[in-house]
Amino acid sequence: MSQLSTSISKIFGIIFVRSQDGTRLYSKYYPQLFPKNLLRVPEGVLTNIDVQKQFEHNVWEKGKRVGARLTKGSETEIFQYCQFNIVMKAFNEVHLFVLGDFEENEIILSQVINGIYESLNHITKDHINKKTLLENFDQVIIIIDEICDQGIIITIDPSVIIARATMRDTEAISLEKQETSGSSGGGGAFSSVFASAKRTFAQQFMGSG
Repeated sequence: MSQLSTSISKIFGIIFVRSQDGTRLYSKYYPQLFPKNLLRVPEGVLTNIDVQKQFEHNVWEKGKRVGARLTKGSETEIFQYCQFNIVMKAFNEVHLFVLGDFEENEIILSQVINGIYESLNHITKDHINKKTLLENFDQVIIIIDEICDQGIIITIDPSVIIARATMRDTEAISLEKQETSGSSGGGGAFSSVFASAKRTFAQQFMGSG
């Protein structure tokens, strides 16, 4: 990849872990954006999956301490761990973290995590938890991919993100609380593509494997 402009906003990774014990639910890293020294943490090198999982658990431990006062998913906590600026949201059964380096604007990182949260809130009808994330796992992945491309932030507008994730017009998206029934549009189209990932996700939710 060519040299990136310092004006480009980017993130290192997005992490979902179980609030109960800090084990991984879903994570995505973008190591191609960062110098090698940023990849080395006390747990090891973050290109290794086992190192990633230990790192995520330790981030969760730190997040629990600094974010003990958080009571609602709408609240955001910012803290530092190793060489990263990290923003966190805690909601039903799930902790969500967005990782950036020390040079990244904390406001941008907060906008990224808020974009994820508002988008998830929309597709789960204001009921984000382990069960609804599993049921909408295909759209969870799409939401993350719409927000950033290989770690470079593309959009943080929830209306745009939701429209792309659900294959609907932006004008049709309302971020107000809705009283609709049935599943969100477009999810079934991806079910076969994400079947294996959903099974793994379900096993982690149930504490197995």
